[in-house]
Amino acid sequence: MYTIDIDISIDNKYVLDDILILKSIDSHCGLETKEFKIKPEFGSGSVKSWVFDGLMIRQREVQLLSDIRVTGLQSANALIFSILLSGEKKMFLPDSNIELIQEEGESCISFINKTDGNVVYSKDKMIREIVIKMSNDFIKKHQLDKEFPIYEDYSIQNLQSNFSNQLDYRTEQIVQELLEDDRKGLLKRLFLESKVLELLMLQFDSKKSGINNSTILKKIHLAKDYIINNLDTQISIQELSKKVFLNEFQLKKEFKSNFGTTIFDFALQQRMVEAKKLLSNTSKPIYEIAELVGYKNPTHFSAAFKKIVKQTPKQYRNTV
Repeated sequence: MYTIDIDISIDNKYVLDDILILKSIDSHCGLETKEFKIKPEFGSGSVKSWVFDGLMIRQREVQLLSDIRVTGLQSANALIFSILLSGEKKMFLPDSNIELIQEEGESCISFINKTDGNVVYSKDKMIREIVIKMSNDFIKKHQLDKEFPIYEDYSIQNLQSNFSNQLDYRTEQIVQELLEDDRKGLLKRLFLESKVLELLMLQFDSKKSGINNSTILKKIHLAKDYIINNLDTQISIQELSKKVFLNEFQLKKEFKSNFGTTIFDFALQQRMVEAKKLLSNTSKPIYEIAELVGYKNPTHFSAAFKKIVKQTPKQYRNTV
């Protein structure tokens, strides 16, 4: 593995400067905004950060040419919340001999004392990540430690048994709002702070209610992945529940809660998305496309397509 050792001490003004080029810096109403781009020899993409009042939010959209290890010192205690939308990263804390893997579609939250360690980012997929770092001052300001046992539950000692959570529907929505927002100055500060607190509330609420991601949320995501990867098969909820080892009531309830739609509507939308791709990019006959998206009867497929897309498959193909 080709690696670059980079000083990421939070006291260092040139964080990740070995692979980043600073494009712009702006300070307004106490909010410091920095934009970087990846040096061409390391890959492509951008990094953006916002810093104010003990809170740092960093957004990464990076495609690397090789695996890169970032090493450095965490020079102050901080609560760190990472949301990995795509890609994979591996973390190693040598003092505690702890190695952790965060995968695509997972979040993790941890309270890190002054320590050193390293993070390996993979070149295989684009890295899309939001990292939120909260200082002790920020924690005390919002009295987060009064209501929730942050220092104990998210300590290094408990990381391996309490590390990652599958992203739920509401968390994904909030992240999307963060990515799309274009406010500046004071309004941006207020927006960022409110969304960070909302994300934390969801995390703490989930933990308080005792939701076990390994037994429920990950099974919901397995069900979602099965639907996407088997669009040519019309599977019943009963059959799907058996495949993911979850009873039908829980499957329907948790699927709707996490993805904001029913299993039937999700499968239908995915079939129509795939049908549009096939109509646009191939010359396959409509009856064959119908079979590929789970319809044995082309007439039934055409009726369903028209209801969603407002055009027949033939009309859609002609317009694109």
